[in-house]
Amino acid sequence: MKQVALIVALAVCLVAVSSALGQPSGPQPPTPTKADTPPVVMNYVCLVVIVAAAIGANLIPSKRGHQD
Repeated sequence: MKQVALIVALAVCLVAVSSALGQPSGPQPPTPTKADTPPVVMNYVCLVVIVAAAIGANLIPSKRGHQD
């Protein structure tokens, strides 16, 4: 029984070492791709909408009476 366990342990070690040796050595840097251009027009449209919403919310009169 001990011989079978020893053989299995050696086989597991052999498989682990052989798979480790099959890997490329060291980390590989990622390949650079073409940089995407940001959607400038859409950013400005969103900025105008947000600013208009903030100004519009401030222009709404409060419903406070003279006794507040």
